Amino acid sequence: MRRTIRFAIDHAASTSPDAPALVFEGRTYTNQELRSAALIRLGAIQRRNVDRGLPVLVMLNNTDEAVITWLALALGGYTEVPVNTAVVGETLAHLCTDSGATTIITEAEFVERLPKVAAGRVLDVLLIPATGSADASDGRLLIDDVGRPGAPVARGEMDLAAVMYTSGTTGPSKGAQLTERHAFTYAESVAQILDLQRGDVYYAPLPLFHIAGRWAVVYASLQRGACTVLVRRFSISSFWRDVRHNDVTVTFLLGAMAQFLLNGAPSPEDATNPLERVLMVPLIEGLDEFRSRFGVRVVTCFASTEANVPLASGWDVGVEDGAGQPRPGFTLRLVDEAGVDVAPGQRGELLVATDEEGMYLTGYINNPEATAHALADGWLHTGDVFVCDRHGRYHFVDRLKDALRKRGENISSFEVEREVRSHPAVLECAVVGIASEHSEEDVVAFVELDPDIDSVSAQDIRDHVRARAPKFLVPDHVFFVSAFPLTPTGKIQKFELREEARRRASLS
Repeated sequence: MRRTIRFAIDHAASTSPDAPALVFEGRTYTNQELRSAALIRLGAIQRRNVDRGLPVLVMLNNTDEAVITWLALALGGYTEVPVNTAVVGETLAHLCTDSGATTIITEAEFVERLPKVAAGRVLDVLLIPATGSADASDGRLLIDDVGRPGAPVARGEMDLAAVMYTSGTTGPSKGAQLTERHAFTYAESVAQILDLQRGDVYYAPLPLFHIAGRWAVVYASLQRGACTVLVRRFSISSFWRDVRHNDVTVTFLLGAMAQFLLNGAPSPEDATNPLERVLMVPLIEGLDEFRSRFGVRVVTCFASTEANVPLASGWDVGVEDGAGQPRPGFTLRLVDEAGVDVAPGQRGELLVATDEEGMYLTGYINNPEATAHALADGWLHTGDVFVCDRHGRYHFVDRLKDALRKRGENISSFEVEREVRSHPAVLECAVVGIASEHSEEDVVAFVELDPDIDSVSAQDIRDHVRARAPKFLVPDHVFFVSAFPLTPTGKIQKFELREEARRRASLS
């Protein structure tokens, strides 16, 4: 089948063997070198007799080893379960037991977490890279630079490519089962949205254990003959240096990343860089300034692990245009709580259908109840609230469970967060609602500040929002945090913040 990860790497290696495919910390892999490295890795995996009938957990840092391992598993017909490198304890235990995996591919710094989560199960540990001999605490070692290449395995478009754990903001995270067709069309969609071309250099500041980092960047580059420049993590201080050093033409920025770059001190050299195109999700209020200051074109979309990429804009998008319009192959509805379609301008949950089977979530592993809810009536129920305007443009409002109501106003936590994040001292913000004696719900903003900026008060944050937004969007409470509780996919666990908000509010 053509729409598989194996086909993409095989095609790239056979048609452009010497073209650069991946750059990491000064090392460049051509398409052929990347495929060869993946086959050697596959050989090591197969010699360990890893069961192809079970998912394989992968917990690796953002390095070339993570890309090689992903491609090796795809070539061998394995279903991968990418694991956030920050997870520990019960969260990691949940991923191990819920997925049913009996093997984890990881590196030495994470091994000490594993005995604490095995819960009596046998979990074979394959280390990358192997730097010494095996011992009882290490489990089995994966030797990645010796041995014969592995034997690729054919896989169809409807076979599972990955199980990716999502959300979990209201409870344990769920393992979304995603097909090869889903993976291919996700990457292909982003390539089309960005007008990705052979010879483009695509900067990858996103974690590879997320769907966007892996499929929207690396996979899309493989499909189009572009080269991925991979970094360990996003860094404000090194971003533009990396862009110039590697002649980067394209990148994918989360809205917060774009805001950090815009908040930086202006320089006469801002617009003298090779970057041409930016996929920004979501758009920031300073979009026009970002475009003109850095000399780039910007496009946006709406994508999710479960739903693929059903919405996208054009290059002329403005903040007022939202997330764009439906993409070919997707049919969308907005419905109220009773499942009835809402009128233009009214809020509703986004439901998605596709022209082909397997282009979105096929189910949650070991969770029939969540699967039935998500796939009811032949539609994918996303849990995301949108408004469709009279021009057919879709505007994200909130997650279904995160919407607030204050003094008769429906409030989007997303909108409040956007206003708070625009403060130059704010690194991150999460907004929740708690019961109020006076106004249905109080709006509570949890804020993480930039440690390099002088202290900012809660009143400063509230005054900043008041100067920019309607009165009902001004937080009733602002609480500062040094870090946020996160799900395995890096999303903020708002159910924990609600408990914390109630506790703090009762003391104030």
